[in-house]
Amino acid sequence: MSVEICRWKHGLAFAYSITYDEGFAGLIDHALPIHQKYGVPGHLVMVAGQLGQLRDVPSSTYHNLRRHLSPRQLRELIQEGWSVGDHSMTHGDLNVDTHSEIILSKNLIEEAIGQTVTVFHLPGADFSFAPAARYLEEAGFLAVFFADDRLNSYDPDLFALSRTLLYVVEGQPTCPLYSPFPRAYDPYHRLHEALDTGGWVVDITHAVEPEPLALWKDTTPDILDARFDCLRRVGNGREWAAEPEEIVDYVLTRRAASVLDVETEGNHLRFRLELAGIPGPVKCREISVTARLSTGASRIPTVLIDGEATATVDGFLGDAVTFTWQASCGQFVELDWSG
Repeated sequence: MSVEICRWKHGLAFAYSITYDEGFAGLIDHALPIHQKYGVPGHLVMVAGQLGQLRDVPSSTYHNLRRHLSPRQLRELIQEGWSVGDHSMTHGDLNVDTHSEIILSKNLIEEAIGQTVTVFHLPGADFSFAPAARYLEEAGFLAVFFADDRLNSYDPDLFALSRTLLYVVEGQPTCPLYSPFPRAYDPYHRLHEALDTGGWVVDITHAVEPEPLALWKDTTPDILDARFDCLRRVGNGREWAAEPEEIVDYVLTRRAASVLDVETEGNHLRFRLELAGIPGPVKCREISVTARLSTGASRIPTVLIDGEATATVDGFLGDAVTFTWQASCGQFVELDWSG
């Protein structure tokens, strides 16, 4: 018999998230219904100094043309299962006024949504990251995202996470940020790779509109629908679609967790869970494990956490049962399949 901590929650094969830079209000009309159709949560990447305002970045494609989501709209989307990340105060260089761009922006977004913000997305080109990195960590961020078209592994560097672009057709962007991306968009992009390696795909797009302003970084409702359809086809129930914060929390909880003192007797298995060094800002501390029962079992085992039936059984096949629960240090977990 053995007990293994799962790479991903519920023992799923790979992870997927989608993020929306700038968080424009049009997402409510053009993106939200597609998210609801497929049950995929979204993640909003907000410029703290412009919540509810018209875009005010003169170099931006959307300058004075698109409005950012308001605090009320953000809270409504959170109720839909979405989440919110920090994209700086002004969408400028993080090293010009680091305190404002990182610290004050985090405080302002947290005040607007009534929740802690733990994910930061670098604005514009990624060059400003290195000098600002220590401030991001000191501010309590758990993860930082770039945009460079890599697949994240199941055990990634959380301060060097990548996003892959969801767009219509690559045009001629003025910013070299988009040069690594293919010229034509494939709705299967990175999904089979994620399934094969157990990785984490994180998409990035901006506006979702029938007629986008920026073909190289925006998408349409049809392409978004096709992307989610491909996700479900490739995953076939083995994909974990979640907001980035939940996935980051799981990675950090998994890293902190260890299984100790495994004991077996007949149709009974018992072990102790330890959590060491889990960061304070981690909110969701669920953990999933797979227990393999060498004697086999004709029924789903009873799973008790400190004597209580608080775990969710995710799957039972042959001699293996996978289950998930809210973890805390020193818990005793028991399985019994003798009935």
